[in-house]
Amino acid sequence: MVNPLTRCLEDYALPPFATLRVSDIVPAVRAAIAEMALDVNAIEDDLSDPDADISWATVMDRLKIIDDPVNRLWRIVIHLSSVADSPELRLAQSEVQAEVLTIQSRRAQSVPVFRAMQRLRASRGFHEDLTAEQQRILDRAILDATLNGVALNDTEKARFNDIDVKLKSWYSLIGNQFNSNTLDATKAFAHVVHDKAAVAGLSNATLATLAQNAVAAGYDAATPASGPWTLTLNRSNYSAVVTHFTNRNLRQLMYQAERTVATSPPYDNTPIIQEMLQLRREQAALLGFDSFASLSLESKMAPSASAVQDMLDLLRDKCVPLARAELADLEAFVKDFAPD
Repeated sequence: MVNPLTRCLEDYALPPFATLRVSDIVPAVRAAIAEMALDVNAIEDDLSDPDADISWATVMDRLKIIDDPVNRLWRIVIHLSSVADSPELRLAQSEVQAEVLTIQSRRAQSVPVFRAMQRLRASRGFHEDLTAEQQRILDRAILDATLNGVALNDTEKARFNDIDVKLKSWYSLIGNQFNSNTLDATKAFAHVVHDKAAVAGLSNATLATLAQNAVAAGYDAATPASGPWTLTLNRSNYSAVVTHFTNRNLRQLMYQAERTVATSPPYDNTPIIQEMLQLRREQAALLGFDSFASLSLESKMAPSASAVQDMLDLLRDKCVPLARAELADLEAFVKDFAPD
């Protein structure tokens, strides 16, 4: 039986969500990685030839074809992780995530490919044959390769890649400790309300959902009309509570819980954030930048970190007095509306 994910890639079809099994992910991803590795070797051999034809078709179009299967397949996995999280899916993603990042780094740091792009950029054809859009794509591809460490020596490149794998593992939606902590901490929060007066302001539909939460938590007799009701940080529950609850204390409880998710054991992300900041600084230093902010801005419109800070300072000076005045008006309104 053909793996539906592999068939999806071969046919350039929509993802087969209806028939996809978690067990299909790892073999499909590894097959795509193996094919990409062969393709990268082949294009490097071709472009290393001194007489190689260097053109948009032989470099950029070919790279797009090489990159597409793994990139497309991995986006499917990431999307599934965001909408259908499960322990099995997390395990499948974590099993091949480093392999995906490794082959992507291998391609991004290909010296023969980088030199071919530079030759194309310096050729007469860059101005005579390429559209403005193609010129922009090529310039960005050269910049991306530089920021991915293509010019580093072998020792620096190995360390850069170690950092890159770890950081990108954290950046992915699910399947890593940071996001697992966030998801698990969100799921772990539950606050049971027994007093009907405390849930005043909520719609019947929301009360029904909160009663279902209570039943799932073991309160078998819970009903929308009589409770008890279990508040969670599920996005729809949370939005309804902080928007419509008349009980200020419960609104505050929910707001603080949502704002501080994954900040205490056993799901504390603080150590991960601290290590992430340190790795970002080291990665930026390897590429010759004085800060990660400067590295990040290299591919953005803002000219420098100081320019961004100047803009933020200007906004602060303009906005803070207005925000304070608005807060004073709101506090006065609350005192008039609910003096207690």
